[in-house]
Amino acid sequence: MNSIAIIFAMITLAYGLPPVKRSSEVESRSLWVGVACQAWHKLQPDPSAALSQIATPPCKVPSAFPANLSGGWSVDPGCDASLQPDTCSYHPGAYSCYRHAYAATGPGTQACYDANGQFIYDPWKGAGTLDLETPIGDIIQQGKHALVDVFPYYYCCSTLFKQPDTCNLYYAKRPPGQCSGELLS
Repeated sequence: MNSIAIIFAMITLAYGLPPVKRSSEVESRSLWVGVACQAWHKLQPDPSAALSQIATPPCKVPSAFPANLSGGWSVDPGCDASLQPDTCSYHPGAYSCYRHAYAATGPGTQACYDANGQFIYDPWKGAGTLDLETPIGDIIQQGKHALVDVFPYYYCCSTLFKQPDTCNLYYAKRPPGQCSGELLS
């Protein structure tokens, strides 16, 4: 597990991010978040090895967005079409996402789709991402996912300090991958 992610997680859990009072504090915190993201990015491996270990999602899914798709894909509870419009906060622009992992530990993937069931490639338009640790599994595995995939998202793409440069660093290490074919309904 990535030691810098653990350090950032412990600092956040222990101290949180205190309320901002002045614009100089916003600039200072924004700078710290940018430095944290850059440090995380430098320590991350090239994602191609993990991408080679994940399933390729279909380019189109049924617009009814069933809970499960063939090939072991299941709806992501964080972006479920049946909960619209109160869902997909991590993937604005997506209508529904699916997750897949070959094992209960290690890499997994998330594929997100628009309201017509079309795969979203662009992370700025709601694409899913590679997970170095799948959240599919027990509580320990979900914690690993939070440390190596979710906390870095907050440092790089936090909605409070959203910075395109740092968010692009995150997406470079957690890309959406590619799709292939069409899932027939």
